[in-house]
Amino acid sequence: MPADEHDGLCLEWKQLNYYVPAQEQSNYSFWNECRKQQELRILHDVSGHLKTGDLIAILGGSGAGKTTLLAAISQRLRGNLTGDVVLNGMAMERHQMTRISSFLPQFEINVKTFTAYEHLYFMSHFKMHRRTTKAEKRQRVSDLLLAVGLRDAAHTRIQQLSGGERKRLSLAEELITDPIFLFCDEPTTGLDSFSAYSVIKTLRHLCTRRRIAKHSLTQVYGEDSFATPSDESTTSNSIEMEIVDKSQESLLQTMKELPTLSVLNNSPNGRHKKAAICSIHQPTSDIFELFTHIILMDGGRIIYQGRTEKAAKFFTDMGFMQPLNCNPADFYLKTLVESQGAGNAGELLRAKYEHETDGLYSGSWLLARNYSGEYLKHSQNFKKIRWIYQVYLLIIRFMTEDLRNIKSGLIGFGFFMITAVTLSLMYSGVGGLTQRTVQDVGGSIFMLSNEMIFTFSYGVTYIFPAALPIIRREVGEGTYSLSAYYVALVVSFVPVAFFKGYLFLSVIYASIYYTRGFLLYVTMGFLMSLSAIAAVGYGIFLSSLFETDKMASECAAPFDLIFLIFGGTYMNVDSVPLLKYLSLFFYSNEALMYNFWIDIDNIDCPVNEEHPCVKTGLEVLQQASFRTAEYTYWMDCVSLLLVALAFHIVSFVLVRRYINRSGYY
Repeated sequence: MPADEHDGLCLEWKQLNYYVPAQEQSNYSFWNECRKQQELRILHDVSGHLKTGDLIAILGGSGAGKTTLLAAISQRLRGNLTGDVVLNGMAMERHQMTRISSFLPQFEINVKTFTAYEHLYFMSHFKMHRRTTKAEKRQRVSDLLLAVGLRDAAHTRIQQLSGGERKRLSLAEELITDPIFLFCDEPTTGLDSFSAYSVIKTLRHLCTRRRIAKHSLTQVYGEDSFATPSDESTTSNSIEMEIVDKSQESLLQTMKELPTLSVLNNSPNGRHKKAAICSIHQPTSDIFELFTHIILMDGGRIIYQGRTEKAAKFFTDMGFMQPLNCNPADFYLKTLVESQGAGNAGELLRAKYEHETDGLYSGSWLLARNYSGEYLKHSQNFKKIRWIYQVYLLIIRFMTEDLRNIKSGLIGFGFFMITAVTLSLMYSGVGGLTQRTVQDVGGSIFMLSNEMIFTFSYGVTYIFPAALPIIRREVGEGTYSLSAYYVALVVSFVPVAFFKGYLFLSVIYASIYYTRGFLLYVTMGFLMSLSAIAAVGYGIFLSSLFETDKMASECAAPFDLIFLIFGGTYMNVDSVPLLKYLSLFFYSNEALMYNFWIDIDNIDCPVNEEHPCVKTGLEVLQQASFRTAEYTYWMDCVSLLLVALAFHIVSFVLVRRYINRSGYY
């Protein structure tokens, strides 16, 4: 066996089967009509392997199972998956596979307001060892930008990059950890022919180069985790291209055009080439020739797996002749869907492939291999940044994203302040404590509470439906924990709640309550800020309860109605002594009313007043059935925080359950 093959890594998968739930209508009888839970089989006993140095294309029509196979091999798939995935004969757990491999999704999933450099530098904090210095991270990012040809676009925002540049940026992100295996889901989707060719050529370049370097492993996994496995030394440059025959010299010549060449030449002591496997749809002939191997799929089954140049003979032996000047990929796919004589071409080809590979995967693995456990050893010793630092970095990302979307934020803030001015004009002059203004003051306080709660709750209902792709991907890859993301999200709203709460109150207080002094302004502003924080929990709860922001907004009406009724204005809360404690409107309204009226000892009561006369603030509170104990204000403040905590706990559980159920891609 050649030394290079013996020292390399071989990832093998055996008899993979994947099932998804399917609903089937039962028409046994009209009265007993019901829906039975069935399972739809997506993958059918799929087996295969790839070695370092291979660039494999998975070809097949729509619904053939290409992406499912890719996700199953990379162990990014959730659900009913059976079968084995091993690395050099050693079974791979999900967390081990995610450490030594990367998955490039079909569509770019990242924060569009970041620049290319900022995005890679941000991700390097999560994907590299916690002891890696900032200088090493910056150097790593600079090398990757140069390697994928984005050095000139390093400081361009992602939303302004072209489709090909975004795809290469996603590839650079996956290369931060310098993984052995790359899984790419249709990396050429949405790209022009030149950009698509550049992406696949970069992958071929990575697969045919010895890429992993000792200093690279040290930066990624940490100095304390790196130890040279043997005392063997070599005088050859580890970055040299593998020995090839003359037929491949033209391919290598084209690869010299890649900007990665100079970067890779600075990476000595390489140990392994990479391996990449891509699902791809209708590649051009020049892209097809870049792949070393292909896998043809039809109906969740393997039709052919082997070297690219041998596929033509496989089809020819079955009587399927490829026309001259025809794209091989188009010919293979067209043949699979066309009937030939009495049988289907796909069935005939599958029968031939199964005959040729009969017994190959039924027993032990392909070959007895000496496992080189260097990468697993490093991945086990890898230490990510601490949880509190994850929260800090995510808060910075949220704040940066908000600042760079400042235009839409200012528009929303402008309407928010217009509401404050409108309320101040409508209720101006009602601060005088007379019998006629008691109801007006109560109405103005209730509107204060409502506006803060509705503004913040509906302002965040879009968050999780919009962020779920990023959360599923980054949490699924182990970039950071879901709890860190959630805590960072909540904490990022706290300063906004206090800022908007006090600013909103300032406009109204100056017009209505200005005669009551500064202390009332501080306590009312604090309570309104807590109401906003509780409203954020309520809004995130609605956001996590439904998968779309439209559905969350539409289905919020019943919740709003119930909470408003129990808020203390539309119904006497004594008639619902327990249910009122479920409403955040009740706590907010009661605390504001208590804070305003509890110190009022005298309200004018004319002799000829026709309506019932209240003489003190205490009577106002008692008439509305609010509590009057000394601890009422602070009890309501604590209750708002507890309501917010309850909403957040339920929301976190719902989001985690959704992610665990639906998977990462």
